[in-house]
Amino acid sequence: MDTIPDAPPSLPVAPDWFSLTWVTGRTAVITEPHMDDLLRAGIWFLRGRDRDLLVDTGNGVGALAPYLARLARGGRRREVVCVCTHAHIDHIGGFHEFEPRLLHPDEQDLASRVRDGAPLAPAMWSPPLLARLAESGFVPPPVLVDAVPFPGFDPYTFRPERAAPTHLVQGGDEVDLGDRRFSIVDLPGHTPGSIGLIDHEDRALISGDAVYDGGLIDTLPESDVETYLRTMELLRRLDVDVVYPGHGWPFDRARLREIAERYLREKSG
Repeated sequence: MDTIPDAPPSLPVAPDWFSLTWVTGRTAVITEPHMDDLLRAGIWFLRGRDRDLLVDTGNGVGALAPYLARLARGGRRREVVCVCTHAHIDHIGGFHEFEPRLLHPDEQDLASRVRDGAPLAPAMWSPPLLARLAESGFVPPPVLVDAVPFPGFDPYTFRPERAAPTHLVQGGDEVDLGDRRFSIVDLPGHTPGSIGLIDHEDRALISGDAVYDGGLIDTLPESDVETYLRTMELLRRLDVDVVYPGHGWPFDRARLREIAERYLREKSG
């Protein structure tokens, strides 16, 4: 659509844009509770001895870096290594706030288009895109927020900042926090360069949108079901104890296998 629809009723200003839950003593999930479920992604924050790790960055609606600074122990700023699992807005919207910024090379084109369209206003999205989402079971409301981060914020005109990665990563690369080591694993299908990270100490997979306990989206122009099937075969055999997903709450290895096997049954052949 080329025109901006009539403005929605006035939205309240949220006192806090982010919400944090500690899952373990050194691993937390941050969410944007005023986002619609479609774009309410999990932002994973993992403490290390020498530096911290941030996996995904939300939509860029609220400022994430100052929020993380409030978590610093003793008031000292720490290096934060930022990795985005893929380049959809709900994961890469705040990418520009951090350095170093790590991304798979096959996500660079998608990242370059993050400002296209009106990401918070499905009322302005193209009918083909809405139809593709409906195929995956998602029918979004006219706007994807029920509050705003500050007075005057307009969800129809909001565009996230674009930022190129400072480093490119792919399966087999590692992120070292000094006392915690994370391996990158390629999990394409949802997008061409989707990745996850394996936390060797906690035997955990941070999966992005490759897998979560809900309806998986594989109908977007950048999605590929045949590639996703190969990723599900990998996930079905992956030896981890817990999954920290891109949406929703953690689940165990048995549930990971159930989700992967269900996808393989439904999409194969």
